[in-house]
Amino acid sequence: MSSVPRKKIKSSAVFKISSQSLYVKRTDHNTNEVREVNVQEPLDITVRATTVTEPGKHKTTHIHVEKTEVPKAKPPVVEENTATTGYDTTMGADNAGCGYKNKIKADLEAHPGVSKVIDVGVNDASDSTAYPHPAVDAAKLIKSGEADRALLICGTGLGVAISANKVPGIRAVTAHDSFSVERAVLSNDAQVLCMGERVIGIELARRLAKEWVGYRFDPKSASAEKVEAIMEHERKNYA
Repeated sequence: MSSVPRKKIKSSAVFKISSQSLYVKRTDHNTNEVREVNVQEPLDITVRATTVTEPGKHKTTHIHVEKTEVPKAKPPVVEENTATTGYDTTMGADNAGCGYKNKIKADLEAHPGVSKVIDVGVNDASDSTAYPHPAVDAAKLIKSGEADRALLICGTGLGVAISANKVPGIRAVTAHDSFSVERAVLSNDAQVLCMGERVIGIELARRLAKEWVGYRFDPKSASAEKVEAIMEHERKNYA
């Protein structure tokens, strides 16, 4: 059996609450009146609870709630994107790669990362033009500034890469997986991606092409110095 206090006891407690919303349901037991408070906004609340216990009387608790207005968050500042909307992309192939080239061309023309597609051929398997010619033609468009990127396809993706790299300033790579495609751009700033129609399936080739146009080299990255070293060797030895 609990002891009855012989004197009046008063105790207080203070609670500070921060919340994104508040819902309170309060019932007055004398009148059975129910009051609800529903606030759907950030707010800070200070709750002061005072409990009074007196001999021969029921314990009573008084609660006082103080609401502090929370400054509304400022809307985020949206900076205008001044980057180019997409790459001017050239495509080339020989008769062993024109099937993939023609299918991927439609994908790139519809891609938001591509401004326009310049097709240097070949367009039909009956065209026997050797792979070095469309590869070099495409690479020259990059060198002249008429294109930003080139996608080249032959049987293996190797011959067109070798050919494109004969044009000064061009960095052409052969890649048949997502990681290599990513690093070709982000690590090596390669403007030319080469693939082999006889090496990978068309759906993988289409996916890699879409991934490729989504990457942009960062000239402030740690890789920029290495890319510059490549170009310095080219200027010293093959100018």
